[in-house]
Amino acid sequence: MSARALMVLVLATLALPASAQLQQGATLFAQGRYDEAGKLLSPLKNEPAALEILGRIAIAQGDEERAVDLFEKAVALRPNVATYHYRLGQALGAKAMKASMFKKMSVAGQMKDELEKAVALDPNHLNARAGLIDFYAMAPAMMGGGEEKAMQQAAEVKKRDAYMGHRAYARIYSIQKKDDLTLKEWQEFIREQPKSPAAHSHYGLFLGTAGKKVKEGFDEIELAIKLDPAYMPAWYRLGNLAANSGTQLARGEEAMKKYLTYQPSETEPSLANAHHFLGMIYEKQGKLAEARRSYAEALRFVPGSKTFAESLKRVSAGK
Repeated sequence: MSARALMVLVLATLALPASAQLQQGATLFAQGRYDEAGKLLSPLKNEPAALEILGRIAIAQGDEERAVDLFEKAVALRPNVATYHYRLGQALGAKAMKASMFKKMSVAGQMKDELEKAVALDPNHLNARAGLIDFYAMAPAMMGGGEEKAMQQAAEVKKRDAYMGHRAYARIYSIQKKDDLTLKEWQEFIREQPKSPAAHSHYGLFLGTAGKKVKEGFDEIELAIKLDPAYMPAWYRLGNLAANSGTQLARGEEAMKKYLTYQPSETEPSLANAHHFLGMIYEKQGKLAEARRSYAEALRFVPGSKTFAESLKRVSAGK
């Protein structure tokens, strides 16, 4: 969209009631039209829901400092809303990743506190519990981490949602590099729910990557697609495996293009990563112009990504 067209859009929406403005901004955000959504929502400085979306845009664009500020304002306005504490924890976690070693410990501690507040306010906030699992599994005891705490969170998640529970345990084992237990977790999920496309596609991606059984991995993901062609993360995982293994590239290209027609939820693979894996597929096919476009699109979604920027730089140099 041109600058003039964007200005027309903003001026046209200034007269909208705040609720309509918020709804339109949320729609633009869901479509990945971050600049337009940001322009529309920025005037709603005292609307926590608008601040939340603006903070999510800031995270997506690699501006963690701004995201922290926006989520802190949302929390101040609505301190009893679990999701705002969760968002603030997310932003602090992203900030910690870029902080110096000395500051990292302080920021990570703040992140833990916010995620724990989210869970205290809403014990069914599984995304906040997932964030705590990552923290507890990776942080040393002196920072409040610990395997026992991570496992306790995973057990609470599994009580509430079988799929998320298996993902939680698999995540812990993956962090611990216990591939045998990760494998067992996905196999157990399949035994419990043999017709679950989620179970088969996760299992297939694990087999084809960490398990180094590429053919078996593709077979499992194809089974997931056969069980439910509308389960879009299976298409993403097929493209992911093709990109990482360098095999079945035409099928992987087809799968990732299909996924890119879909608007994923927050807990599903992002369109930015989908564009990046599609770029990897193109690059391995020798289609460098297409790879450049895909990497550039991934970088448009996440301007601060070093991985996306390096991929774009590599193909732009013809390497």
